[in-house]
Formats: sequence, C-alpha cells, structure tokens
Amino acid sequence: MNDKEKFYKQATEKELFDLTLNGDYDACFYYVEKRLLNGTVNKEDIKHLEAGIENLNCLCANLGAIIFGLKNGIYKDEEKEFFCYAVAEQEGYSDAHKKLDKAYKKHFESIDKADERILGIKFVFAAMGMKDVPYSFTAEAVKADKSVPGYKTAYSVNLRYTEQNGRETDTETVYTAYLRGKDRDGQLKKYGDAITKETAYIAGKKGIKVGDVYIDGKRFSHYAESATVQNSPTGDEVKIVSDAGLDIKLSEEGRLKSRICPFCGGALDENGYCAACGKKSDGTETGGIIIRKGKATEALICTQCGHPVILDNGGKTAYCPACGTTFAVNGNALTYGAAGLNYESIKADMPDGETLPDVRFIRAEIGGGSITAVMPESFAVMPDKYRRIKYPSNAPRYIYMTPDATVNFNLNFLGPLGEDEVFAFGGQMLGALKQSFPTAKFGEAKQLTSPRNLFFVDFITAAVDQPIYNAMFFFSFDGKQGIGSWNCLGKDRWFWAPIFEHAVRTMEFNDRR
Repeated sequence: MNDKEKFYKQATEKELFDLTLNGDYDACFYYVEKRLLNGTVNKEDIKHLEAGIENLNCLCANLGAIIFGLKNGIYKDEEKEFFCYAVAEQEGYSDAHKKLDKAYKKHFESIDKADERILGIKFVFAAMGMKDVPYSFTAEAVKADKSVPGYKTAYSVNLRYTEQNGRETDTETVYTAYLRGKDRDGQLKKYGDAITKETAYIAGKKGIKVGDVYIDGKRFSHYAESATVQNSPTGDEVKIVSDAGLDIKLSEEGRLKSRICPFCGGALDENGYCAACGKKSDGTETGGIIIRKGKATEALICTQCGHPVILDNGGKTAYCPACGTTFAVNGNALTYGAAGLNYESIKADMPDGETLPDVRFIRAEIGGGSITAVMPESFAVMPDKYRRIKYPSNAPRYIYMTPDATVNFNLNFLGPLGEDEVFAFGGQMLGALKQSFPTAKFGEAKQLTSPRNLFFVDFITAAVDQPIYNAMFFFSFDGKQGIGSWNCLGKDRWFWAPIFEHAVRTMEFNDRR
C-alpha cells in the first residue's frame, strides 16, 4: 500500500467527501465504498460515483460495475454496468474483457454504445493535453500486442503529430478497440468511422491542417482543413463585435514577494491596500491590466509544474504557490505531494521564465445576445462531448471555452432577482460556496456598481491533478438571477485572474425589457 492509499484508507468520511466535491475521483471511490459498507449510500453518492466513471476513473468503474450490476439491486442499470466494465477493460482488466465478450451476443447494443462513448472521451482527453498546434496528425489502428487482454481481437489506436517544424511527436496509445461478435470487418470499419469523426472534429477545432487515419496499415480516410466541422446548433455561438484593445502591462514589482505599493512605495496589506497612501494595488489601477513578475528565491522546485516552492512548518513541508501542491520535505528533496490549497495569496505573480501568452482578445455577444463581454478570440461553444465530461450534472446554460479547454466561461439564468437584491443574493451564494468547498481559498468579495450591481468573488478549489482558479459574479438580468463563472488552471491564474476581473467590470448588458 503506497502513501496515497494509506491516506485515503485513514481519511474520515467528511475528508473524503470534501475531496470528492473538489473533483478527486480516487477519494470518491473510497468515500462511496465507505458509505456502502456502512449501509448509508444514497442517490447523491451514486451521482458522485457516476461523475468519476464518466471521467474514466478505474476505481470508480470497478465499484460501479458491482453496484449497477447487482441483481435486484435498487441501482441496477445494464447500460451503466457495461460502461463500467468497458472503462476497466481499457485499463487492462482481463476479467472485465471476459465479461463483455461473454455478454456481447445478448447485450451488444449497450456494449457498442459504451465502446463508442469511451472512444470519444479518450480522444477528448488527448486533445485537452495538446499545448501547441501541430501541422498534421496520424491516427492508426494496429493489432494489439500480447500485453492487452484479448489481444487476438484487439487493436491499439495510436495518435502522433507532426509539428510545424517537421518533427514527429512520440506515438501515444489513445484507445484499445475490441472487435466483438462475428462481424469483425464490420466492427473494424465502425471504429475507422468513429476515429475519423473524432480526429476531424479535433483538427477543425485546433486548427490542424491535414491528417490521416490508417486501419491495419491501409489509409482509411484523409482530413484537409477545408473540410467543414459542424458547429453547435444551439444558437449560443460567439458573435464578434469588435477588437477588445486590452492594455496589458508587465511590472517588475512582484505582487506576492514585494508587498510594495506601486504608487508610493509603502507596505501593502493582504488585500492590496497601502498603509501609507490608502490606495489599492489590484492590477487595474492605471486603467490597463498589470501583471507583475515574480521574484522567486526558493531553492526547491515543484515536481508538478516546475515553480519554486515555499517552505513552511519549520521546513518540514512545502507548498507551491503556482499550482497549489503540498509536499513533505526530505532533506533537499520533495517526496510525497498531495493537492493542497495552502496558497499565500489568491493573487499570483508571473512565474520566472514565463512570457505573456499570445492571446488576441475581442468583444463579443454571448448568452444568446444578452451580454457583450471581453473574451479570447478563440472562444467557442463547448461541444456536448466536453460538456458531459466537465459537467456530468446541472450544466450551465451557456458554456464557452478555449480550444485546449483549459479556460472556460459559463453563464446561467435562473429564478427571479431584482436589481436591489443582487448584493444580498451574492452574499448568500458566497456562503453556499464556502459550505460546498470548505477547503477552498477565497479572495476578497467585491460589490461593484458599474456597469450595474454585480457581486464578484474569486477562489481556488482543488481538483484531480491540480487546483482550479474560479471567478464568479452574480447580477440581475431581465428580472432573473444571472450567474457567471470564469475558470482556468490554478497555475495559470497569474495571467487570467486580472483578465477575468477586467472582463466582468467591462461587460455590457443587452436587456430585453
């Protein structure tokens, strides 16, 4: 048993639940298992488990196969059961493969559906890890080696890219395709069609110019950037109005390390106010957006993101102010790391070695034309396949994202709310957020009166592999509750946090009344 397993085994039910709420699906498995053994599991617990399964967590899938497959059980569900087995099969569980092979003749519709869903999710995950836009892609299905359960009827679906400079990336095995039933040729063609569809969609969204799909060594399909990709049919598209003309400046005065007022040189308190002149340093004081360069002096480097860490607890532990990972310190090394939120501040400097990303900002109409706001030019409506993974339940009405899905903007309109009720409503929502995310790091809540009454709050929550920075705002629109949320990876908040707040402060509302 490794340190991580020991932690989960020894954690209380509440600790596991808090981690589950913050997207830790390993913790979700231990939480639901504990509730199951205690006889206290309920429908909400099962929803959390299903979110873990949708994110292809094998621990959750193995437990789900038992729960959804239990004969006469209250949660018995054939489709969910076979989806769980298919998730486990992808992780190399031979028992899961045998179960699916044996059941295929009678339950082929449910199993084919599970295979198709997982292939789509796997390609989404592969696309989300893409940093730079390559020139072309090559996807190929080749016969699997003997390490794969049922290898005689299995194909490894591999993906590699050719970069703009002509260098080929390493080949990544994205998915294992199983030819089930007697019609092997038909099954292989089905996978060829599915791979073609997924790669064409990703290429269109990412801006990849060309690509090929090979099945058994023969070219199955060819992609060219002239091929059109179907956009969202919901009418939620981003309608560009004008260039945003953002004025982004770099300052040598690190926000976290210096605590120096940029106006008079006085000392800043934890909220950014100067004790000498009373002005606030929040990145928007000059009318533009100021991003401060960090001045790192720590010797130890975070093993998760490469940023210098800060020692605390007498040098026994350390935490990374960039990605939020907490470590145990062993001499000159960082040993076990767990996602933590021991941030010095909700605000962040630009880490050493970083440069401003090349992002063009525009002003666009979104939310069916209800709001005009600043956003990246690359923003588009989140496709359903991404939506199902990121928001397995209670998805916002409007969801926009960058091509790599690391920056998102959500917008929702719910129950009635008057303009004079916004601040009280925002306070209530803040209280609910703190109850839902007890381990989160919250910034200073702000009540804005321009362009209208807006309640703004930012906070950092833990997730599966790294924390997430969130900026939420609440307002009244056409007599309804308006709820907006920006989010990005915690390590990238040095750039996006001031952008998010600027976007909220400069929104224009197109009321229909």
